[in-house]
Amino acid sequence: MKKHDLKRLITGALGLWILALCATIQAQGTGVIRGEVTDATGDYSFPDAEVRIEGERMREVTGRDGSFRFNNVPEGEYELVSEYGGAMPERVPVTVVAGETARVSIRIGGGSEQNNANQLKGLLIDSQAAGQAAAINRRRRAPSVMDVLSSDSVGNFPDQNVAEALQRAPGISVQRDQGEGRFVVIRGINPNFNSTTINGMRIPGPEADSRAVNLDAISSDLVESVEITKAITPDMDGDAVGGNIEVKSLTAFDLGGRSGSVTLGGSYNTTNEEISPDISASYTDLFSIGGGEDNLGIAFAVSQFDRDTVSDGIEGAPWEMTETPEGGEVNALLEGEQRDYVLTRKRTSVALNFDYRPSETSEYYLRTLYSEFDDAEVKAENIFIFEDGDIDSLTADSGEFSGAEYEKAHSDSNKIVEINSYSLGGKNEVNNWTFDYDIGYATAGEAGDLEITGESLAEDVSMGYDKSGDAEQPILYVIGDQGSNASDFVLESAEGESVFNEERELALTFNAQYDMMFGDAPGFIKFGAKTRQREKENNIDISIYEGFGDTYTIADFDRKSPADYPPRGDFGPAVDRDEYRSFFYGNRDNFELNEADSLIDSNGEDYFLEEDINAAYLMANVELERLTVIGGVRVEDTEYTAEGNQVSVDENVNDGEPQLSDFFGSKSYTNVLPSLHLNYALQENMALRAAVTNTIARPGFEAAGPWQIIEIEGSGDDIERVMERGNPDLDPLESTNFDLRWEYYPTGVSTVSAGFFYKDISEYFLGANVAGEPPYEDFDEVSQTINGGDAELYGIELAFIRQFDFLPGPWDGLLLDANYTFTDSEADVPERDGGIPLPGQSDHIFNVALGYEKHGFNVRVAAAYRSEFFEETDDASDPAFDRYQDNHLQIDVSSKYRFNDMVQVHLNLVNINDEPLYAYWGSSEFNSQYEEYGPTVEAGVRLDF
Repeated sequence: MKKHDLKRLITGALGLWILALCATIQAQGTGVIRGEVTDATGDYSFPDAEVRIEGERMREVTGRDGSFRFNNVPEGEYELVSEYGGAMPERVPVTVVAGETARVSIRIGGGSEQNNANQLKGLLIDSQAAGQAAAINRRRRAPSVMDVLSSDSVGNFPDQNVAEALQRAPGISVQRDQGEGRFVVIRGINPNFNSTTINGMRIPGPEADSRAVNLDAISSDLVESVEITKAITPDMDGDAVGGNIEVKSLTAFDLGGRSGSVTLGGSYNTTNEEISPDISASYTDLFSIGGGEDNLGIAFAVSQFDRDTVSDGIEGAPWEMTETPEGGEVNALLEGEQRDYVLTRKRTSVALNFDYRPSETSEYYLRTLYSEFDDAEVKAENIFIFEDGDIDSLTADSGEFSGAEYEKAHSDSNKIVEINSYSLGGKNEVNNWTFDYDIGYATAGEAGDLEITGESLAEDVSMGYDKSGDAEQPILYVIGDQGSNASDFVLESAEGESVFNEERELALTFNAQYDMMFGDAPGFIKFGAKTRQREKENNIDISIYEGFGDTYTIADFDRKSPADYPPRGDFGPAVDRDEYRSFFYGNRDNFELNEADSLIDSNGEDYFLEEDINAAYLMANVELERLTVIGGVRVEDTEYTAEGNQVSVDENVNDGEPQLSDFFGSKSYTNVLPSLHLNYALQENMALRAAVTNTIARPGFEAAGPWQIIEIEGSGDDIERVMERGNPDLDPLESTNFDLRWEYYPTGVSTVSAGFFYKDISEYFLGANVAGEPPYEDFDEVSQTINGGDAELYGIELAFIRQFDFLPGPWDGLLLDANYTFTDSEADVPERDGGIPLPGQSDHIFNVALGYEKHGFNVRVAAAYRSEFFEETDDASDPAFDRYQDNHLQIDVSSKYRFNDMVQVHLNLVNINDEPLYAYWGSSEFNSQYEEYGPTVEAGVRLDF
């Protein structure tokens, strides 16, 4: 028996022991208590408030609309106690009659104490305290280890998308693209191994080779809350090794009626000196239909943000050990690039939600979200190919070469990422039963106009590099006249590429919960089923041209003004975008097509796959004296089928012309995922959480894809056979996860927590050469992804939030939010003795935000830091070819001033320390990538009504 199977058997036995407690007789002569928790006026509800029956082991947490329900309450007189962090407790008497429902309205802040009323006001308005209070209460009442960002929390930072908002939570870091957060890393786990849901609907990944969701495509303006569940329960999807990110959009019942807002603003980027517009609006309302009162809610939100920016960069290939003319050896840069990007990014997000509540025991909803991310890029590159020349001089810091090649590449692309989510469902309460159900459909994909590229070459160029002044930005330069003029660069090749990929998922979910007494302890049994029907397709069409009917140089489509490329000197001649587009489209019919390479590149990555996941679970929850226990098991069955292409190029067959044939793959497997969660109240405001969970991560689409590329060269006894292929036989990665967290909630808006986590991972995905193994005995090299590696990850999370309202003025307006995470990991690599860290895992992550709000002013200074992390390796046997991203510290300032209940202005400073992106090979002295993005200033006005 594997050690992982033994751990799961023990965990499952503990969970089933919990279920065995069900063999008890429910108490007779009981009634029901229903109610809601609101402010003194009844206009604003309090979600995630705790309501308990004094003297009984019965407690409930209010829903998003502030409602709560107690079943199986013995007949008698009781006192309800409501607690919401940041406000004083409220007590309300209630009488329960057997077989009847007692209705209660709890009004927080309804007492006579003026300080309580003032404190309550700070929990309801758009403020730092309100955001933190909402997040703290949700986190405190959550059934498992969870961190939460409320809409107010998100709004108090200058974060334009969901990924950047999430970086403020403990244990979270982001992977950036062109300076903007895109993918989310949870506790050092690759974004491919996490799950993302919007309003409960699983969201596919829009990229062709990835399961990760591009969260930069979703505007933070549409968010009501974001929940990061780090220890999943059996009623959640099991493929969440790092955790699940749940994005909730606004509903009308969240705000209790009619509301609206419009935000008009813009941003100014100091690098390209352009102003980008930003607009968002929301509206909610309640309507009375069918004889009911305020029983239909409609919520609408829209956001559009245009971002015009530029990015200058230096990139280097792996620095290989090279012999100097004097006979020594140094790490030398054999190819370097100067890059000049001009980017226009437009993000449009729309959410439209309908909620209908015909009675207090039933509700139905339709939740929709559409997001479009339009990414237009114009890129110019200077590629210095030093290795093609002769070494004139070479030291540890510099090198000069003669007879080398100097290439100028340019591309013009416009790709659109779309995410759509639709969820139709409901909930019904029948006596002690609660049924909820949902049918959801989501799509995510990427499509684009024809991407046009061209490569022009100057030969026999003398050139060099020098990193002695700044290793992160080595200077790349030309020696002499050759390579200095536009006419030196002859057009060698051009490409036109169109891309379409889309992932579609249809999901049906059913859950049933039965509230009951386990002896004298309240609890429930819950079970359910879910089916997820997924399709994904990828289609790439590439035309490669290598003849143009005449000789063309960059002088034929030269950019009239020089490229702006500080501080790295003269970028040299560059292609004018419009002139090259006119040339390409006007003459393409006369170009000479490289049919073989076009066929390989167009068909080698095309595929269509289906993945059906059917799941069922059983779990129980029991409230003991001070201990809450959740135990259960989830079973997921996966059926995977795929079809793609095999491309074979054999010099000895058909004159070496590529041969195309179909390639099919399939895989089925079943995973049993038990879990156990314990929440122990050490005292009234202090708790200890523990969890043992089991999760999986299904292989990526490229790794498990149905594709093969075979190249056979030579003849007779001197034949070399090389293959690259996907591996549809891959099993999912498996992880056993342990969580332990201590939480303390002092009075006011405050919390302190400390946690430990550990993940024991098996069947890790590894790139390997399986040549010589059946059925590849005759191959010299076969590259594919395999199972077999083990990995482990562990760390600690510390968090502290404190509102200093106990200090004398003016210091009582201060608010501090800080968290720190330490993580360490190691994954097996066959070619090494010591292994490697997990990709994306930073050892140290910290966030600190110091805020101040008083008299309408709301100011926050925030710093987000992550240490360096391992990204990928170019040679698994040599650490010198490991690519790392360097540490990253970004400082932002956000400020608001509210003139009155209707008008608020804001001014934000983003990346005021001008933090670049830097990546390196093996050691920080060997550049892999350096890019700068510059600070950004944002300003605008918000109107509330």
